Amino acid sequence: MKPIAVLCVLFGSVLAGSLSAQPTEVQLNRAGLDPARLTVLGEPGYDYRLESAPNLGAPEGWEFLATFSLNGAPESWLDARSLSEPQRFYRSIKLPVPDSEIAQDFRLIDQTGRSRWLFYYFGLPSVRAVTLLFTGAGCGKLAEMTPTLKALTNRFGSQGVLFWLIDSNTGDNRSNILAEATALGMSNGPPILHDSAQVVARSYRASGIPEAVLINMANFQVTYRGAIDDRLGSNAGPTTQHYLSNALVRVLAGDTVNPKQTRLDGCSLNLKPTYPNLAYATDIAPILQDKCVRCHSPGNIGSFVMSNYNVVQSIAGTIREQVITGHMPPWHADPFYSQFSNDASLSPDQLAKLIQWIDDGAPRGLGSDPLANPLPTTNFPAAWPASLGQPDAILRIPVQSVPASGTIAYRYITVVNDAFGSDVWLRAAVCRPGDARVVHHCLVFEGDSSSSLGGLAGFYAGYVPGQDPAPFPAGTGKLLKRGQSLTFQMHYTAIGEASTDQTELGLYLAAAPPTYPLQTKAAYSITFNVPANAADYQATAQYPSGGNLSTNILIYEMSPHMHLRGSRFRYEVIYPSGARETILNVPNYIFHWQSLYRFAQPKYLPRGSRIICTAGWDNSTQNHELHAAYDGSDNALYLPDRNVGFGEQSWDEMFIGYMNYAEVPGPQ
Repeated sequence: MKPIAVLCVLFGSVLAGSLSAQPTEVQLNRAGLDPARLTVLGEPGYDYRLESAPNLGAPEGWEFLATFSLNGAPESWLDARSLSEPQRFYRSIKLPVPDSEIAQDFRLIDQTGRSRWLFYYFGLPSVRAVTLLFTGAGCGKLAEMTPTLKALTNRFGSQGVLFWLIDSNTGDNRSNILAEATALGMSNGPPILHDSAQVVARSYRASGIPEAVLINMANFQVTYRGAIDDRLGSNAGPTTQHYLSNALVRVLAGDTVNPKQTRLDGCSLNLKPTYPNLAYATDIAPILQDKCVRCHSPGNIGSFVMSNYNVVQSIAGTIREQVITGHMPPWHADPFYSQFSNDASLSPDQLAKLIQWIDDGAPRGLGSDPLANPLPTTNFPAAWPASLGQPDAILRIPVQSVPASGTIAYRYITVVNDAFGSDVWLRAAVCRPGDARVVHHCLVFEGDSSSSLGGLAGFYAGYVPGQDPAPFPAGTGKLLKRGQSLTFQMHYTAIGEASTDQTELGLYLAAAPPTYPLQTKAAYSITFNVPANAADYQATAQYPSGGNLSTNILIYEMSPHMHLRGSRFRYEVIYPSGARETILNVPNYIFHWQSLYRFAQPKYLPRGSRIICTAGWDNSTQNHELHAAYDGSDNALYLPDRNVGFGEQSWDEMFIGYMNYAEVPGPQ
């Protein structure tokens, strides 16, 4: 259907007639000193776009004012700018039958380091709507609207409306976002999410500050976008139209929102230019090779092999959803704190390029396909890691039978080191499962303790899905004594068919004794108790327990450990001066990807410091990990209707903040 336009002039009458069974019509009325009132009439079931221009001489001079959905009754609207402009022409354009605008899912980190995932709230009865407000540091209009925003939050927050501010401005970062929140008196207000790659702003076609996007969580649809209200100065007046407030009232009442879109008078959102002429061969495939192929290759743990363009193009929509919600690549450290040498995340530039290319239709373009080059047919854990090569010696557990179904208790299997005729220093130790399908994890530690915490006394190696084996940090190593007993803690999961496993420990000898022995310690707790149906329960643990470090240390690596209810984890250092520093923040902890975070530069902590670990758990119906684990039959222990404490099985919980460090003599 072609758009239909009708015209009227500010002090005139309707100039256009009918092109359909029910004419498109704009009626204009002006009473005293009030703004001009425009009434849009037309055929029910269609949207109508209202525009204005100062004259009829230049077709490009028409400016958008508002969009209305007609459902059998006319819609009226006041033009606030008509008070300051002596002559204005108006037209209404009948649009094609509108499609529902489904909200675009995303995950971002807010100014406090917490993860915010939009789809988490879908289906949650207590959250009826989410309002996104696009912001940026230094916008005067945002400062003007801050009191109104606070009032909206106070009014509608108790009615099930979440307010999220989203900063997508080029040049803004976590530091000035925090400073802006403080300056506006909003430090304790709605969360401010940092859209560093600007992919959320582009997904929602945001262009200004403060631009509102209202999402009805009952159907996950965008129901309003545009200005908060139509004030022209800093204060609202008696004729001010409170667009966002009225839209919220209508959404909560189950009514149609009108207007559904309005013109925004504020600051322009400073977005980087889109990337010109993105090419799959030179721009996109290298990103996939760098961040994805290491798992999505033959024999590896990825659910499919990225073997060529056709594979990528066929699942481009899934790739978009996975990366914009932070599920892939599997890296969960907050980039605001510390840098890590094994960082597997997409940079903001890489993320923006990948999303734009997919949104452009994932074009093939010219050039050979880098992904079509031969890939290694095996990789860890199917083979020993190429970066380390063949071990100097291998210790194996006896062959284990793994049943097809049921809960499998942890197995503690002791193996005596008989590989060498003397004590040796190791430069690396790697656990390699015999059947990676059934081995959930493996820990190897000194002695014959049958305890989940036994590894804290002398940890050697571990395997978890997604692990990227590496040598011990430079200058360090671990001593393996002749005849030493080693315990393999094996956690198996049934896969629907019987299997066998013979996990191995590969031992790599150091050429010489290290400068520092590498130690594995942890802040941990076994006394926490996550309440039933608690969406955000928090506990803390300290290392050393009950005291401070008695020596200077260099921390090389950290690895938080929880189970399916684990949602976030943070490591902080309290220095002898009392200063507090976050050295690792994991705002979105995922049980299935228990990453080891290795500092790009080891972190020096002076004697007298202490390390505080803070963990958060989600034991609610919105925890999607619990949904996936509960199949409605014999594993009701995954349901959130019970208190959960420390235990070995995945339906219980743990709280361990592992760290690898060395004691050192002084400042490094």
